[in-house]
Amino acid sequence: MAIEAISGLDTLRATQSLQATAIATTDFGTVIGQGLGHLDARLQAADVTTQALASGKDVPVHEVMIAMEQARMELTFAVEVRNRLLESYQELARMQL
Repeated sequence: MAIEAISGLDTLRATQSLQATAIATTDFGTVIGQGLGHLDARLQAADVTTQALASGKDVPVHEVMIAMEQARMELTFAVEVRNRLLESYQELARMQL
């Protein structure tokens, strides 16, 4: 009995390698800017679906809830990243040179 390898695994590894290389070559400000842009897009999508539901358009409630939950999770993540960055800065400021 022959066992075949998972065919998509090599593609996944190559994609992850390219993503890691792309992240390593970009600067910190660009990564933060992209993250904030993604957060803003999620928040706007949640706002648009909520307004559509409130105005009486035929929008499924589950789509509104999913958009709101995605926006909440993105915002929570962004706040945690900000908190970690602030803690790191404060720790560096406390160091004696």
